[in-house]
Amino acid sequence: MDNAKLEEKGALVLGLSVDSAPVQRAFAASFGGCPYPLLADFHPKGEVARKYGVYDEERGVSKRAVFIVDKEGVVRWKRLYPRGLPETSEVLAALEEL
Repeated sequence: MDNAKLEEKGALVLGLSVDSAPVQRAFAASFGGCPYPLLADFHPKGEVARKYGVYDEERGVSKRAVFIVDKEGVVRWKRLYPRGLPETSEVLAALEEL
């Protein structure tokens, strides 16, 4: 995704993982860095992912998903992506509809 285009629309892009911060840093480094902050949903493991309905209890991981949350904290758009990530145009279109 092109985070700069999303940020131009006033969106704040964050990543969330049930991994610890050191594991996230190693993951990001393996890709040459991450263009957005990664948040650790590590302890209690998966608490945030559960609240958003994307925690996979069987595997102990969060499902890959994208959310648009408004300034009041209300989820306005949500998509699951079992493989890969969405095109920037899809998320931009969703932002435009709000």
